[in-house]
Amino acid sequence: MLDDGLRSRGMRDLGPEAMRRFRAAERVFLDVAGARRYQEIRTPTIEPLHLFTATSALSPQLLDRVYSFLDWDGWSGERVVLRPDGTVPAARWYEQRWQTAEPARLCYVQQVYRFEAGEGERERWQCGVELFGLPALEADAELLLLARDLLVAIGGRELRFELSHAGLIRAVLEAAGLDPAERAEVNERLLNADPERALAVAAELAARFPAGSAALRLLCSVDGTGAGYLQNLRAALLPVVPTISTALDELQAAAAALDAAGNAYRLVPTTASNIEYYTGLTFRLLADGTECMSGGRYDGLGEAIGGRAVPASGFGADLLRLAAILAGDEPR
Repeated sequence: MLDDGLRSRGMRDLGPEAMRRFRAAERVFLDVAGARRYQEIRTPTIEPLHLFTATSALSPQLLDRVYSFLDWDGWSGERVVLRPDGTVPAARWYEQRWQTAEPARLCYVQQVYRFEAGEGERERWQCGVELFGLPALEADAELLLLARDLLVAIGGRELRFELSHAGLIRAVLEAAGLDPAERAEVNERLLNADPERALAVAAELAARFPAGSAALRLLCSVDGTGAGYLQNLRAALLPVVPTISTALDELQAAAAALDAAGNAYRLVPTTASNIEYYTGLTFRLLADGTECMSGGRYDGLGEAIGGRAVPASGFGADLLRLAAILAGDEPR
């Protein structure tokens, strides 16, 4: 029997049974998305590196985890990467190929590649949807309910959203007088920070922005649910950061859409994503406490790659995780 060392670390084989599960989950995903008029696309495995660096899709942490190499062409060449993300290539496709003024509803199933140390997975099958050209309040509600419907169809149970908004902490950092480099550094420290670390960051910022100390503490260390929590956010933030009103309105509209649909959610003010191109609502969807999908709004992405200024948002999931839920191998 051949040694398993002949298979590249972090990659996986999918045998007949695994492929049956894969195709079953893929069919559910494409059927649910297709019923809501999302059309399937596929983008190249190899993309130019600058497509991702120009859009801030790669934070310093993620930049060290992409597979990049020189696409050699005689005495010249271009630095390219194995696609580390599905959203940026979909945005490029939209900017180059979509010819009408109608909103574009796109979906895809394809591999993404990111280096993970040890035995971590380096190749993942990502399924995702992207929505271009629909205003935030309408599009955010559509995507949240689509994500919910997809996970219900897969068989997920005890569903709960975590809602954030990239504009909240961004507006506070701007009000505190931080320059773009400082804002990026602070945001990097806050991404997925535990409460103790987040409070330490809030204390540092309060020294530069004393008027916002209460707001910073609320943003960095307190989460909650429902209208009362949102009212507390407004009361603490608006007097010291008037520019934050749009972000609060969008967060409130998303919460109202979930309330109307009877979905549980929690509001987590600091963004819970390690992707820096998000500009608006971000969310995670959990089943039995395990994250299954995540996404958000990225209105500036098209312009960053030289395209149109259009509202845009989407979400993605690990298709093999969805396949495991569908087969009953993970909490449902």
